[in-house]
Amino acid sequence: MHEFIRPTALTVGTKLPSHSIIAINDAVDSGNPIHEDSHARRHGFGSGLVPGVTVYGYCMRTVVALFGPEFLSAGVSSVQLRQPFYAGEHVSVNGSVVDGMGDGTSIEVVAGGVAGEARAIVRAAFPGVRRALEPPPRAPLPSPRRPATPEGLRAERVFGTLECSFAAADGPGFLAALGDDHACYRDVVHPAWLLRQANIVLDRNLALGPWVHVASEVEHLGTVRPGERIEVRAEVLELYARKGHDYADIDVWLGSAGRPLMRVKHRAIYRLAAAPDRATA
Repeated sequence: MHEFIRPTALTVGTKLPSHSIIAINDAVDSGNPIHEDSHARRHGFGSGLVPGVTVYGYCMRTVVALFGPEFLSAGVSSVQLRQPFYAGEHVSVNGSVVDGMGDGTSIEVVAGGVAGEARAIVRAAFPGVRRALEPPPRAPLPSPRRPATPEGLRAERVFGTLECSFAAADGPGFLAALGDDHACYRDVVHPAWLLRQANIVLDRNLALGPWVHVASEVEHLGTVRPGERIEVRAEVLELYARKGHDYADIDVWLGSAGRPLMRVKHRAIYRLAAAPDRATA
């Protein structure tokens, strides 16, 4: 087990305990070709991309260790994915206190590569400020999946509702892959798995080619136990193009029996340009 020693004072600039992990590409069979070596190389990457939600999970170890499991019901976080990690690469995770939020604290956690470059940045605050928004409406999953085009997404902004659950038997392997053994995950599902469902709801609704998760803004609203059924609702917020890529901002709501668990503003390049600029992806 890892030991996280909480700093005695959380003033701006305080360094948090660091850790490292070897990256694992746990989405080779996810259905998104960007995680497969041959497809990823065609788009200018070195090999299949380690999922952004997995890298987010590496960083959330620091967040929950500092704030405690209460963060999972009352915190906010965001992730910016600047450069990909590949399977087998060394990931160093370092955090620091960056600001105060009234009676709370804001931190930044960086997942860096071997050269020290910041490839992903997670910011988290506890307690967090929530948006007072109604969840997206329920809708049936489409069959077949809808075309992933700007025209199609503008015409039908609401996605079909995904229903799923996290199997308790998968818990040890999932946590080992993240390098996270916090005791709270004996009883509740890791937030990286919940955020992964924002990717899956896109996959289940759209006939996508290789696509890339770019960023997420996350409200942590509650916890769910392994085996509990959850629903994932989503709708399009905004569509735009940049350097030949087609981007979408998606509003994603996760809940269980009407009880909210997570709200996400999820940003993805849902159609990559033929010759993408790796810096933007």
